[in-house]
Amino acid sequence: MERRQTESAQGTPGGTRELRADARRNRQRVLRTAQQLFAQEGLSVSLDEIARRAGVGPGTVHRHFSTKEALYLAVSIDQIEQLVAEAAVLAAADDPAAIFTLLSRMMANGAENALVKSALAAAEFDLRSAAPEVAAGLTGHVRALLDRARWAGVVRPDVTVEEAMALVAGTFAAIHHADAQTDPVRAAHIGGIILDGLRPQPR
Repeated sequence: MERRQTESAQGTPGGTRELRADARRNRQRVLRTAQQLFAQEGLSVSLDEIARRAGVGPGTVHRHFSTKEALYLAVSIDQIEQLVAEAAVLAAADDPAAIFTLLSRMMANGAENALVKSALAAAEFDLRSAAPEVAAGLTGHVRALLDRARWAGVVRPDVTVEEAMALVAGTFAAIHHADAQTDPVRAAHIGGIILDGLRPQPR
């Protein structure tokens, strides 16, 4: 995928802040609508149909996202940005077990967006390379919450941030293997089993 497509997926090379307020709102409406449609109806939904459901003109979608792949990438980045915002709220709260809330939300997000993530993987796109600052921000929050939980004794003392992130990625595979992508309750159950492995073991 060419660089111009990556830039298009983010709105502009400098990010969405350079867009006018109305254009930014339209872009967000398209992203949230696309995410819902991809999760509910699959990746075959056309850009024109996404525009119709979002209540904007087809030109608005095509102007922001030159290809379906560019939209996949933008949806994924938007989802991570939402997770970062949620993580910031959790970090500000005085809850030593907040790491479990964040990791659970990350697992649910991955299950909800499994098709988009698979499409990006097939296109050999790595979100950590496409949006390094956003990805680093999420990892930073996971590290901070994990440190707080470790200090409070609510997670195993030997768990690293890299291992926690690996468990999240592994959960995506487990949910897919169990064919539970469209079953939030079952997906959450699988995630809970995996997260139990982070808790201190009885002596």
